[in-house]
Amino acid sequence: MADNNSVGWELLSILLPLFREQFIENQPRGTNEMEIECNDSTSTDSPRLIIRGYDGQIKGNLPPSPKLNRLRELSRSTGGPLERLDLMDVGLQCSECSNPITDRFGASSTSDLICWDCVDSNLAESDARGVTSTIDPTKAVLSSSALHHKNLCNYVINVATGCTHGCKFCYVPSTPNIKMRKDMLNEQVDVEDGQSEWGSYLLYRDDLPERLNRKLERKRTWDATPDGRGVVMISSGTDCYQDRRTAQITRGCVIELIKHKKPVRILTRSPAVVRDLDVFKSANGLVTVGSSIPSLDDNLVRSIEPGAPAPTTRLNALEKISNAGVPVYVSMSPTYPTQSRDDLRRLLKEFKTRLDPDVVFHEPINPRGGNFGMTVQAARDAGQIELANELEKLQDRDNWVEYSKNQLMTVRELGNELDVPIHLWPDKEFIKYAGEHKEFFKHEREKDDSPEDYPQPVPPA
Repeated sequence: MADNNSVGWELLSILLPLFREQFIENQPRGTNEMEIECNDSTSTDSPRLIIRGYDGQIKGNLPPSPKLNRLRELSRSTGGPLERLDLMDVGLQCSECSNPITDRFGASSTSDLICWDCVDSNLAESDARGVTSTIDPTKAVLSSSALHHKNLCNYVINVATGCTHGCKFCYVPSTPNIKMRKDMLNEQVDVEDGQSEWGSYLLYRDDLPERLNRKLERKRTWDATPDGRGVVMISSGTDCYQDRRTAQITRGCVIELIKHKKPVRILTRSPAVVRDLDVFKSANGLVTVGSSIPSLDDNLVRSIEPGAPAPTTRLNALEKISNAGVPVYVSMSPTYPTQSRDDLRRLLKEFKTRLDPDVVFHEPINPRGGNFGMTVQAARDAGQIELANELEKLQDRDNWVEYSKNQLMTVRELGNELDVPIHLWPDKEFIKYAGEHKEFFKHEREKDDSPEDYPQPVPPA
């Protein structure tokens, strides 16, 4: 007859595996359960590093000097949607000096990991497109933003400096983010004029997900104005899915924000955004995804957005995301003076039918930037003569004011007709000359409310 102790141990041996399985199944996802650890095996054919999941199981093997894109892809392919490998201070070594990476890091053009002490010696390289790229030395992680005035966000995260899309009308090169960093851009990527060379340089922030994690862990206050709603926008100064490297940085940042229960707004022109649909679906309403779609005439748009994917592919990507139950929106900007009322109506009807967006933001093209002459010339060089001629007319203030007023009012009326939620973005300078409509446009610019339901309230911890 067995004694009580033996019976107890037998019972415990049965219950423990069941308890462990139940415990693991109920663990909250998205707390960096995946880890890199050293493998103490002395076998020469055994990898030095392994990836271990939250359940204690080995999820992947790593060579002694893993490349950054391989690490990011392993994290994406072997973990859950909200799991992420944190690469800082886990035993990884610099490919140049072999010192452990304990703080900031970057990557070479061949994706070799580089510690921050060796970053300065990493030379910029140009690719077949003529785009020069390197590591971004920027210290900023999460920046407060004035884009709450457009009901977009209270914070922005930019995963890189520069943008290979090279949209001729882009406002970013005229912002302090580029203008005040002239010396850095010249030193890092040999850029003389951040405006005229826009589209030819890209500086990556490879360690941004790791730094964001630490930033959010320390941050005790959070801005959430009525018009910004505490949202973090990725990205306002570059396209966050323009290539694989920026996409990998973006995925890590989105996961960190979701884990810390921060609402995220993604804005991209790239259909590659669908690669992270698993993350968006797991965000419990904390992510909305949008794209800039001014027209569905691919050739017309390409003339002044030379490096960006075609707008029809952007719409297809948003449709896939919307069909998956993720909130989507459209930035219908900048619309062109060649677009008639019927053109705008067809465009809005397409959004309504295929996306059912939470909101469509609308803004006419603005001729006041220093790059507007480049925009006109780009349209002319691409053979879009009518567009070039009509854009050129907007350099006369009265023509611009009349065009802006007509398009803004038309889009508002069409939105009401088609039951599409519209949010207008009238330009501050335009409002001064809007005549009898001045107060209406002033209210549209300054209002706190928006037809957008996003973000959903985050339940208390």
